[in-house]
Amino acid sequence: MLISLNWLKDFINVPPQITPAKLGELLTLHTVEVEAVRKLGGNLAKVVVGEIIKLKPHPNADRLKLATVNIGKETKRVVCGGSNLSVGMKVAFAKVGARIRWHGQGELMELQPAEIRGVKSAGMICAAAELGLESLFPAKAEREVIDLIKYPTPLTPPQKGGEKILGRPLAEFLGLDEVVYEIDNKSMTHRPDLWSHYGMARDLAAVLPSPLTPLPLQPLGRLRGRGKIKLEVKVEDSKLCPRYMAVAVDNLEIKPSPEWMRKRLAACGQRPINNIVDVSNYVMLELGQPTHAFDLSRIATQTVTNSHECNIVVRRAKRSETITTLDGQERKLDAEMLLITDGKNPVAIAGVMGGRISEVDSNTTGIVIESANFNPVSIRRTSQKLGLRSEASMRFEKSLDPNLCAVALQRIVSLIKISCPQAVITSNLADIKNFKLNQGPIKLDLNWLNKKVGAEIPKAKTIKILKDLGFETSPSTPLLSKERGKRGEVINVKAPTWRATKDISIPEDLAEEAARIYGYQNIKPAAPQVLMQAPAANAEREFINRLRDVLSGPAAMTEVYNYSFVNAGQLAKLGIGAHSHIKLANPLTQDHTLLRQSLIPALLQNVAANQRQTAEIKIYEVGRVFLPAAGELTKGGGKQEKLPQQPIKLGLVCAGKEEREHANYFKLKGIAEHLAGSLGLQFEFSPYSQPGGGAAAKITSENKIIGAVYWHNDASLREAGIKVNTAVCEFDIAELFKVCQPMGIKKHQAKDKFPYVRRDMAFVVNEKILYNDFRRTLLAAHSLIKEVELFDVYQGGKLGPGEKSWAFNLTFGHSQKTLTGAEVDQTQKEIADKMAKKYGAQLRDF
Repeated sequence: MLISLNWLKDFINVPPQITPAKLGELLTLHTVEVEAVRKLGGNLAKVVVGEIIKLKPHPNADRLKLATVNIGKETKRVVCGGSNLSVGMKVAFAKVGARIRWHGQGELMELQPAEIRGVKSAGMICAAAELGLESLFPAKAEREVIDLIKYPTPLTPPQKGGEKILGRPLAEFLGLDEVVYEIDNKSMTHRPDLWSHYGMARDLAAVLPSPLTPLPLQPLGRLRGRGKIKLEVKVEDSKLCPRYMAVAVDNLEIKPSPEWMRKRLAACGQRPINNIVDVSNYVMLELGQPTHAFDLSRIATQTVTNSHECNIVVRRAKRSETITTLDGQERKLDAEMLLITDGKNPVAIAGVMGGRISEVDSNTTGIVIESANFNPVSIRRTSQKLGLRSEASMRFEKSLDPNLCAVALQRIVSLIKISCPQAVITSNLADIKNFKLNQGPIKLDLNWLNKKVGAEIPKAKTIKILKDLGFETSPSTPLLSKERGKRGEVINVKAPTWRATKDISIPEDLAEEAARIYGYQNIKPAAPQVLMQAPAANAEREFINRLRDVLSGPAAMTEVYNYSFVNAGQLAKLGIGAHSHIKLANPLTQDHTLLRQSLIPALLQNVAANQRQTAEIKIYEVGRVFLPAAGELTKGGGKQEKLPQQPIKLGLVCAGKEEREHANYFKLKGIAEHLAGSLGLQFEFSPYSQPGGGAAAKITSENKIIGAVYWHNDASLREAGIKVNTAVCEFDIAELFKVCQPMGIKKHQAKDKFPYVRRDMAFVVNEKILYNDFRRTLLAAHSLIKEVELFDVYQGGKLGPGEKSWAFNLTFGHSQKTLTGAEVDQTQKEIADKMAKKYGAQLRDF
């Protein structure tokens, strides 16, 4: 938002020693963030208003012309390539030494005398882009220069005083010779009162401090003429429209606004249009209250007695109803949007934009002025749905003070009388209101305030600050202060209406007001006097981090993060029903309609998305899943809402183009065993059948089921778009944590001093023998065995029917000596004998 310094000075006295830059600093320290202090017209030095009095072709260039320009006390001949040049045209003329941006490109450069195609040129007729004035003079064609005749001011002869304009500095002519402050809108989203010059001046009056000049308002009754028009307003939903005021004004003449008003509007980024539209924009920038003018002839009807009636109905739009707005766009509405209608047809989208059907134009002689207050949520939603944000909608979204409607109506009628002295009010004043503001009082403990702020602000200073900001204060019964049992001085504080819509409601809000006006820079920083303690250890979080260390480190897996949402189609491809999944009330997309009950579907999606980019995929995720109804939560009104269970799971996936069908399945079992070893646990795997088919094993430890590892069948994988062998594993973190808890902290055990020896042994066994039993027996077969790791499973080929082969890597070691090859050979023979005796296992030598 742009704030004009000259406009602020209408309401406050700025001491001479406070420069524009210093005032910007004060605003940033006490009120809002000032992003920039702009000296408008700073780049327009040596640019003046000129008139083309002669034009002729350039002798050596078809697209160039020689223009003689009258700039007041002298004339200049320049070479120009403007496509819209004409004799009598008022132009922006840059003298030698002016700083312009050549063809609107690059950095500013100082204009020097030049010779163009053999003709000397002492100056330049400028395009808008060359002066940075594109917003005021948007070019409609290439090489178009600024045509000041289109600027709404009586420039051309024979009108009186037209010649005096020539040679006038362009910045002065356009009203750009002043200072404006560029305010960061994000810094005042909670302050609807600051979206105006008067609101900003009111705050600065407390900061400086300075007396605040009241607004120049006239009672509407003094402006009333004969009541020829019966104005009736009906508001169907007062929650969406807490207040609606309207009045008809007649005997108008549409013409340019006074020069002072055009300058102020231009300085604040508003393009002047005509006296009626400009007055509405001016009041919005001055007071922060948007208003709108409807052409009276287009919304009023004539009665049999030659009087007029005007019916305004504020209602919700009908489904698929349309309106053509002022920008010429036809917009389709829905039933949640609020409309202003003439009783039959829509004439405006409430708080957003007026309709083309009731637009004020050059033929308008009477208007109905609307000054209303609309629900901020409704305006924001309408604006977002239509993709239509206006200066009005931005202000309504901030929760404006409904009392501002009357002030704005008085001000706009007063300003209309300046440009149209003959204007009169020709209707009754319609005022439909249904609102109540919570102004307090709020009890403010001054001892608590000083502790909260961190400074000893005297009572008198605090009360003055609040009164300067418009608050009312009164004594209150002293209460027992929260601080050290002392009786604190307490005052009652009543918020002004412009701060009571959503901004001020609790003592902390008042503490902020006192602190910012007192000055945060005046509060000496002090270290808090609190006992510093180390945060309590979270054993489960540390446990999860330990799992991550193992999986991301030795196991060489990659951690991923997925959304907590799935959809029914995604689950169906994996043979998983969606009926028990919790549905989202407001899903982000159609792909995110359900809360997940497992990490596996999303991990398999990761595999499908990445299977072409890498030969091997080893990923894992730690995250919450959501299972139906575990407890109940009491909602407002005593209703009960069931909460889902939200356990934390660990999901792992191994995928890749392996030659052996179950290779990734056994690879994942190996990772699970490695994880168990790092936790000091012993995992046991027992087969079970899973929905959808494929191999699966329950993972147990200490007789508790803590997870499962399984391999999906080819059909379900193909449905999910996966073309590589894939195995998955999922652990319940809570159960895994419980199993680890009784073990406590493992004591450090020194590693054997003597080197280990590793040998491979492959056993051929009956296919009905269970792996866990065999491995457990193998590990206990000899005291020299330290570790056993399965690295291959083999069937078919030279093996007989009903046989399979397990290949293990065995680690041998002795705590007192280095083992010899002969000793290891003998140990292997003893192991082979024991396994043959118990399982009929034979060593495979092929």
